[in-house]
Amino acid sequence: MSKALYLNDCYLKEFEATVTSIKDDKFIVLDKTAFYPNAGGQPFDTGKIIRQSDNKEFPVVFVGKFGDNISHEVSVPGLKEGDKIKGVIDWDRRYTHMKMHTAAHILSRILFIVAEANTSGNQLGEEKSRIDFTLDTLDRDKIQGWFDKVNLIISKNIPVKIEEISREEAQKTFTGPSLHLMANIPILRVINIEQIDIQSCGGTHIKNTGEIGKIELVKCTNKGKNNRRIYYKLSDK
Repeated sequence: MSKALYLNDCYLKEFEATVTSIKDDKFIVLDKTAFYPNAGGQPFDTGKIIRQSDNKEFPVVFVGKFGDNISHEVSVPGLKEGDKIKGVIDWDRRYTHMKMHTAAHILSRILFIVAEANTSGNQLGEEKSRIDFTLDTLDRDKIQGWFDKVNLIISKNIPVKIEEISREEAQKTFTGPSLHLMANIPILRVINIEQIDIQSCGGTHIKNTGEIGKIELVKCTNKGKNNRRIYYKLSDK
């Protein structure tokens, strides 16, 4: 089993670990890792693995979770079981995804509060991200107003905390299919944006909403009956 260091410390940029298994000379499993695997709409981390014995670098080009193991695909062969390594995360990519992810939680909450729209999917990216949600009609002016509400929340520098709660506590907080999917998980990891939103989530997040800056509406589209899609990006204004 790979220990996922990012669950407790989203800001960990470097770490030391040991290679526990290798497949096809390019799929590397470590005893612990800070690399986030492709999951939940958040893209995988990239970066490099450095072998401590000779400082040889192995670029990490993909990370996925398979069962209990997190596998790192490297573009250079040569690592061996038992090698001691240092992992280095591409921080700019990771930090962008963290800001996008926390913004997605806030935007989803505002969509639900003001329009009773449920989020049905999402995909984060570096340049832009998207949220799919249920809504009868699409009104860009209204959506822009929702973005104004989101940016007001962001500007308040609200703490974002990683917490663990029991399943019993979760039953008081969460309802619907999401709770059913967590039926066999006794302790849930939740992201708590204080007094705004609390959601079970395995992704990486910032510590304070102010780190996001602002988000900007890129476009909104119809994706079928009652299914709408919003694209947004981090604003440089």
